[in-house]
Amino acid sequence: MSRIFAYCRVSTLEQTTENQRREIETAGFSVKPQRIIEEQISGSVAAGERPGFNRLLDRLENGDVLIVTKLDRLGRNAMDIRKTVEQLAGSGIRVHWVALI
Repeated sequence: MSRIFAYCRVSTLEQTTENQRREIETAGFSVKPQRIIEEQISGSVAAGERPGFNRLLDRLENGDVLIVTKLDRLGRNAMDIRKTVEQLAGSGIRVHWVALI
């Protein structure tokens, strides 16, 4: 059975991930609290250089599903996002985003 994880990222300490968690829940996903990874780090930092995202990668397994509210949560630009999604897909992890923009 697939496990569902969520990655929520904000860029500054003044922001919270509450809206992202709410969007994911409203979209019909039930994610266990221990499977929600939250991070406060600039989007200019590549996904592979983010401590929280790397902790998430260590936990994900083949067949898992990763939920994000928007693709831009996964990377700093289109190339970084593509690399991240391809890396996840290559490990058998499905990525689902709630909204494109």
